[in-house]
Amino acid sequence: MDRKKPQTKQSRVGLSFFSLPMFLVLVILSIGCTFLAKGDGPAAGEASATRWMSSNSLFFVDFFASISDPLLTDLAAPIVFTFLVLAVWYLWGRYPAVILGLAGAFTGLTRIGDLVHRPRPTSTGEWIEYSFGNGGYPSGHVIFSVLIFGTIWILSAERTSILTSKLIGFGFLAIVVLTCWSRVSELEHWPLDVVGGLLMSSAALILVSFANKALPDLISENSSLKQLLGLDKGVLGNKDA
Repeated sequence: MDRKKPQTKQSRVGLSFFSLPMFLVLVILSIGCTFLAKGDGPAAGEASATRWMSSNSLFFVDFFASISDPLLTDLAAPIVFTFLVLAVWYLWGRYPAVILGLAGAFTGLTRIGDLVHRPRPTSTGEWIEYSFGNGGYPSGHVIFSVLIFGTIWILSAERTSILTSKLIGFGFLAIVVLTCWSRVSELEHWPLDVVGGLLMSSAALILVSFANKALPDLISENSSLKQLLGLDKGVLGNKDA
């Protein structure tokens, strides 16, 4: 049985944050951050901020890092992503799973970790000469967290109750904040690596949000693609029949 929830104005409150002007601002800031990261050393105050965050990291941040880091390695991240796509498919249907898959495609940004040949911090928070394969800009963990969990929040805004969507939104923000902090406090990245990943992935998340809203209207009613994606049942259904 289809369990459809009518689309309400309140259910889209969480998506009003996304807009074309903000997308352009994020792209410009991403470019600016990338040029700033191209320097031969850390940006002003970056090294001291890194060492301070490492020395003052709270226990729950370290605990979060001990759990999240193994789950987002090059080997484990695809498995985690596949599990999340299957869970979204089971709970909300084929179309939401496709949108999450699109977000997964954007996580290809994680593969440009050597974008500006920026070395990672040493175990004591020092800057060293860059060596091939040691680049850390932008932070792949941050990009994955923002795009994947942010997309799940966007999808939940139309397919769950307002309370559930808000809880998912708070969870998303908590994951992003903890990821951003822990990548620096664990001396895996410099602050600019994290900021760059945050800006790039936020811009990509806006594109995912736009695709989620626009694709159903772009596909012809008589198209077999509409049925394949489960859109003939209505985008807002909880689950395919």
